[in-house]
Amino acid sequence: MKTIFIGAGNVAWHLAMLFFKNKNVQITHIWSRNKENAELLKDKLDKNIEIYHSLDSLDFSKTDADLAILSIADGAFESVLSKLILPKNCILAHTSGAQPMEILKLANYNSIKNIGVFYPLQTFSKAKEVDFSSIPFCIEANNKEIEEKLTSLANQFSQKVFQVSSKDRSILHVAAVFVCNFSNYLWTISETILKEKNLPFDMMKPLLEETLQKALEINPSNAQTGPAIRNDEKVIEKHLNMIEEMNLNSNFSRIYKLMTESIQQK
Repeated sequence: MKTIFIGAGNVAWHLAMLFFKNKNVQITHIWSRNKENAELLKDKLDKNIEIYHSLDSLDFSKTDADLAILSIADGAFESVLSKLILPKNCILAHTSGAQPMEILKLANYNSIKNIGVFYPLQTFSKAKEVDFSSIPFCIEANNKEIEEKLTSLANQFSQKVFQVSSKDRSILHVAAVFVCNFSNYLWTISETILKEKNLPFDMMKPLLEETLQKALEINPSNAQTGPAIRNDEKVIEKHLNMIEEMNLNSNFSRIYKLMTESIQQK
């Protein structure tokens, strides 16, 4: 399956690495507005891959690509799709959790008939390897044949492949933001507070690991502990005073209050 990657960010980086190891996939082109990212990805893969980086170089109609993976920031969809041209019968699939499949019709739909979604539900950073075998892949397509092709491709990488509608995928994405992005920011707040007092974040790691393990084993709603669930107002007030005295970020105390109120009102 000859494949074009449109994008060279975190998700594209990991998927391209994954595809490159598969003998049934050949990456022929990489397009990215960030030429340096595209060059770095090419160097990791195959020096024969062709690189493009301008919006005027999104015409791939002369290639023999079977699949184009669109893996770009959600805010760039419109500008990129408006310029994208693919060969007849090429599948165009995006990797976004938030965007509906139908957004791909912003491309030249007269030439791009086969569209779908190839969404790995995971957080990606270029410096951190991931095990794709346990990552859920959410597949969607505008016809059964393309759904089967994308599902077959995903099955080569993961044991958890699901057919998921755009509506359900957007719900999964919202939930994932709470599980991943927001929780990571809370850990960042913890790290910031500890740094202010010259205390190591390593001391939090056993607690972090136990909290996650317990949530996975007995469900998060059954695992809540702490002063908020106990309605321990004296401890809560003390914590808020300490946070405000540190004068680190005015949002920290607001977040503490909001989280406390949300826990108590559940």
